[in-house]
Amino acid sequence: MSELEGGNPRELKGVNSPTLQEWISYDPLGTIANISAWNYPYFVGTNVFIPALLTGNGVLYKPSEIATNTGLAIAALLYQSGIPEDIFIPVIGAGLTGAALLEQTIDGVFFTGSYATGQKIAMVAAPKLIKVQLELGGKDPAYVCDDVDVSIAAAGLADGAFYNNGQSCCAVERIYVHTHIYDEFLEQFLQTVQQFRMGNPMKADTYLGPVSRKPQLTVLQQQVEDAIAKGATVCCGGSIVDRPGWYFAPTVLTGVTHEMRVMREESFGP
Repeated sequence: MSELEGGNPRELKGVNSPTLQEWISYDPLGTIANISAWNYPYFVGTNVFIPALLTGNGVLYKPSEIATNTGLAIAALLYQSGIPEDIFIPVIGAGLTGAALLEQTIDGVFFTGSYATGQKIAMVAAPKLIKVQLELGGKDPAYVCDDVDVSIAAAGLADGAFYNNGQSCCAVERIYVHTHIYDEFLEQFLQTVQQFRMGNPMKADTYLGPVSRKPQLTVLQQQVEDAIAKGATVCCGGSIVDRPGWYFAPTVLTGVTHEMRVMREESFGP
């Protein structure tokens, strides 16, 4: 059994004999590229760059181009705490900047974002044989058994689907319900969703605000239209809201199949 080697907490001692010495040494990777997301910029970013800094790495931190000010604020806070400016460097820009960052001499890349961008990063990083960690989007499912408390399950899954306006990589996007409780669950679920208040996200009584980017409205509308064309039913929502801002009505579809885009592509919206 290995034990900590005296005098050096970074090394675990294994075999030690007159003819053989063996140990495990924990060393920094070097320079880390952290390409982060916009939807939880503090939380998502700190999951990467705080451990990287604590273990002796330098960080090239690229915040999302739609969360630039937050990224710069993070850098300012780190500098105030004593992190040297040449150890944590914010890299500002959009996709071309991220691509240029990957061409630098780096020892690891950590990315949070879409599946498509993650594929591109993996392909660029593969020939370098560097450490790659990808936290990508998904189409998170939930299954509702027939022995649940239907009202509790419906309320919990509605919140899981619509919190942060559905703009979470772990948001519930597909719900499969046991046939014995399907009608009751759908009724309770719709009642919960229809009570969600839409409005100014700075107000305490607002549950649903606007989506973060105007182009996302088109993505959501196209997914709904594709589903309708292939036989889905819109139980509520399903369209852009006619009001100032980038609002999309909270949408519930039934009769969906896996041939529909909305069942296969991340929505990132309500």
